[in-house]
Amino acid sequence: MTARNRRLRSTENSEVTAPLEMSGVSHIVGDRMLLVDLELTVESGTSVAVTGPSGSGKSTVLMCALGLIRPDTGVVSVAGRDMVGLSAGQRARHRREHLGMVFQFGELLPELSPVENVALAGLLAGQGRRVAFERAEELLEELKVPVSRTVTGRLSGGERQRVAVARALVNQPAVLLADEPTGALDQRIRDQVCDILFDLPGTHGCALVVVTHDVEVASRADRRLELWNGVLREPREKGDTE
Repeated sequence: MTARNRRLRSTENSEVTAPLEMSGVSHIVGDRMLLVDLELTVESGTSVAVTGPSGSGKSTVLMCALGLIRPDTGVVSVAGRDMVGLSAGQRARHRREHLGMVFQFGELLPELSPVENVALAGLLAGQGRRVAFERAEELLEELKVPVSRTVTGRLSGGERQRVAVARALVNQPAVLLADEPTGALDQRIRDQVCDILFDLPGTHGCALVVVTHDVEVASRADRRLELWNGVLREPREKGDTE
């Protein structure tokens, strides 16, 4: 069964059509209410872009989805399980099995080859060595990254970011998260990475959430939301008042 046609199932074996659901999520940092009763649902095969001012809490939304930040209130359901109610070990395991993450600067190991970088994520997720390396090579070929012994540090910025996408996909995640994935790229390479990134929900059947300050990047998503005063909302048109 391909990733595109796979139906995600929760631990109770019931179908989950929205692998990411955040409901009533609030989070306080110091004396500031960073997230306020935040609501977000992303279905399999669809993409959502989140924009907002610097410091508004966009990355915090992703960290809550990853289970790296535990919000003060609310439910963060990933693949049918509430991350908030899991222990640290359970969160880590659930994250490895169901979530993929693409960072702005890739966060790759420059001394490893692209195949090794991608396969390492598979190994950490519990895949066998042969499966992890075969999967890594398949993804890199799909994303048009040269499969060679060249160390990742010698690749171009666009190639490195495609390696980062492949790494995020190696465990066939239900949810793919991307934090400013094109922020360090020039416009031509940005557009190439965007073409790849926003095709993934259709080709791999995952739910995609992209956090970006770039409105052109956000416009590629099926749905665009903005984070304003801790609340996710539909974008306001220019000239609209609060």
